[in-house]
Amino acid sequence: MARAHTHSSADAAEADASFHRAPFNATGNDMPARMDLLLEPGRRVRDRVVHAHEQIDDPVPSHRAVLDAVRDQDPARAELAMLDLLAKAVHDLDQVTRPADSAWRPDRRAP
Repeated sequence: MARAHTHSSADAAEADASFHRAPFNATGNDMPARMDLLLEPGRRVRDRVVHAHEQIDDPVPSHRAVLDAVRDQDPARAELAMLDLLAKAVHDLDQVTRPADSAWRPDRRAP
């Protein structure tokens, strides 16, 4: 992922897809792998959009936290790292798709 992130948004999206595909495939269970067939196209679109913008910080550390927790066989830490990674994914997409003046603020009411 670190090498791909420095090349192109397509390379970064492919590396990200490979990262997320690995746990599904590692289960040895066809059901998670088949679920990933549904999830991956959306992740790829999101990744291409996000990785094409330079204002987004390096995605590798948040992915490494998940990998390290899994390698350490620490499910609680892996869950927290994955939740942090998902929150970062939402935040990054918001950063690149939401116009600066449309950010939600508690003092703003919906139209």
